Amino acid sequence: MRDLWLVGFLFVAIYYSFRRPYIGVAAWTWIALIAPANWAFGFSTSFRLNLTIVVVTAFSYLFVMKSKEFRLNGMGFWVLMFGFWTLISTMFNLNSDPGWVWGYWNQFIKTLLLFVFIILTVTKRLHIDTLIWAIVFAISAYAGMEALKFVLSGGGHQITGRAGVIADRNDLAVAINMCIPLVIYLLQVTQNRHLKIALWILLLLNIVSVVGTSSRGGFIGLAVLAIAFWLKSRHKLLLGVLGLMLLPILYQSTPEDWRERQATIATAAEEDSSFIGRLWAWKISTLIAIDHPATGGGFRAVTEPNIWHYYAPDTPDFSPLATPPIPEYIKPKAAHNIYFQVLGDHGFVGLFIFLMFLGLALLHNINNAQFGKQHDVMWFRQLAGALTLSMVGFGITGANVSLAYFDLLYAVLGIIAVMSLRRREFLVPAHSPIYAGAEQKRALHNG
Repeated sequence: MRDLWLVGFLFVAIYYSFRRPYIGVAAWTWIALIAPANWAFGFSTSFRLNLTIVVVTAFSYLFVMKSKEFRLNGMGFWVLMFGFWTLISTMFNLNSDPGWVWGYWNQFIKTLLLFVFIILTVTKRLHIDTLIWAIVFAISAYAGMEALKFVLSGGGHQITGRAGVIADRNDLAVAINMCIPLVIYLLQVTQNRHLKIALWILLLLNIVSVVGTSSRGGFIGLAVLAIAFWLKSRHKLLLGVLGLMLLPILYQSTPEDWRERQATIATAAEEDSSFIGRLWAWKISTLIAIDHPATGGGFRAVTEPNIWHYYAPDTPDFSPLATPPIPEYIKPKAAHNIYFQVLGDHGFVGLFIFLMFLGLALLHNINNAQFGKQHDVMWFRQLAGALTLSMVGFGITGANVSLAYFDLLYAVLGIIAVMSLRRREFLVPAHSPIYAGAEQKRALHNG
């Protein structure tokens, strides 16, 4: 049955992607995040869903889309420069299997291609909202389903990713935290009462799902988001009092093993073998960059056994934070930190470029929010604020995961770039059946 649903989705997606390239980009994003082929068990697992949608979207852009224009701002330049620098680091990679590194680079270029196509095809508010709905359907909807299992099992169900790049529970927690602000944005712009209720339920389930992953980084990210929303609220006193009353009750309602895991945050450096393993990976990533400051070691260099064992003897006293010697039987560990991940993979130059476009993304969001406020374009201001929180969530919880090349990050960056490049065009009210009245719906239908 799943195979039949997947085939049906493919034909529908092909049809609408060819008619409207922005729909193709939305389908592309959804497939990249949720990896639907991994949910099936029969003949459809061999389908190249994403490749098919990419090709159809490209043809639609070339032959259907009338006005073609490629704009690039400073942030977009640095994103593409990062792609170029990963090519350089891949050419000089230290892996014993260079072909594997080139395959990883090929996957990342597809992610950057998504960023480029968002800039090319997303030109209206309706296009942006369609893309955001696709992201929410991919991440938040899955998180909602998992949260229901968590609640019904009394906290016994361990929430983790099912497929795609969010298979790990820590990665899933980061993705959910990035999507929570987008769900709130949809709540703010949606006027349909039933849809609004559904979004409220989805928001609550997403919060529960972060708790259900038992991810300490995810919990910290959720706390940061809560504080940020509280600071932006006009009802700080009321929400603060409610929070102080409800948080102890909610905390005691969580499973005991979850409370025990969160309690180890303060003592992780001394007692948690998982955290110590990450410290080893961070040190080795830094040592790789010191020896190869321009190019690093190539994608996932720290997980290469020869590189890991070469630098392992130097780790105990390296950096101000001492760690135990790495036993020989310990297998190489992933960086579990976006910053050290990029540092080890692409050197200090790659990390500089990475930080440049992350910083510019936040700067663009601040400017976009100010623009929306000055011109009284409320949805633009609300979306800029949501994307800022999404980026902050990624930047903070990214210190706990290896997600520097995450499709969702570059989709968000694409939306930010479009908003910055087309500010003036968004001053004209958009028509969308999601939040429009009857008159606007007729206008949409007619034009």
